[in-house]
Amino acid sequence: MSLSYAMLGILSYGPMTGYGLKKVFDKSISQVWAASLSQIYRELSTLEKNGYVSSTIQKQEDRPDKRIYTITEIGKDAFLDWLGDFPEKLVFPQRDEFMLRIFFGSKLEKEEVIKQFERFIFQKNQYMGILSEIEDKFNEGGNEFVIGSAEKDKLFWHFTIKRSKMTLKTVIKWAEECIKELEQYDASEIKS
Repeated sequence: MSLSYAMLGILSYGPMTGYGLKKVFDKSISQVWAASLSQIYRELSTLEKNGYVSSTIQKQEDRPDKRIYTITEIGKDAFLDWLGDFPEKLVFPQRDEFMLRIFFGSKLEKEEVIKQFERFIFQKNQYMGILSEIEDKFNEGGNEFVIGSAEKDKLFWHFTIKRSKMTLKTVIKWAEECIKELEQYDASEIKS
């Protein structure tokens, strides 16, 4: 259900296509909520059926027509209600394939586990770079895909980037420490 509210939140900045929504997800909130294009279109259909968004067709001469989605007053109210209704308990994702692999890491050779940690660190560093690019765009004038965003929005966008970067730094440090610990043990002590 959070995907619906994320989409309503984005549409509160202004009308856009499903593809435009996907671009905003990728360039702004992917660090807190990812969505595929098929999920977005499926959710837009549901939101429209529920009266939270409306759509119009924009004719194009040299390309296929495009559907533009706009948040309705009912959608704005639902979004603001959700935003203000802090849950009793926040739910954190419980699926982490990398951690599941590490849990069973004793079944692998030490060198393979170290390689997996190194790949993990590499990927997290790459993502850190992406977050820095997003942060730079926010600092340069907001998100070019979110028309109508206010200056005050940047502070809150900064909060999400800051948390993501701090989390990445922590998990990179954790992985580096795990590699050091692995390097200190004999393979016979790790793999049974």
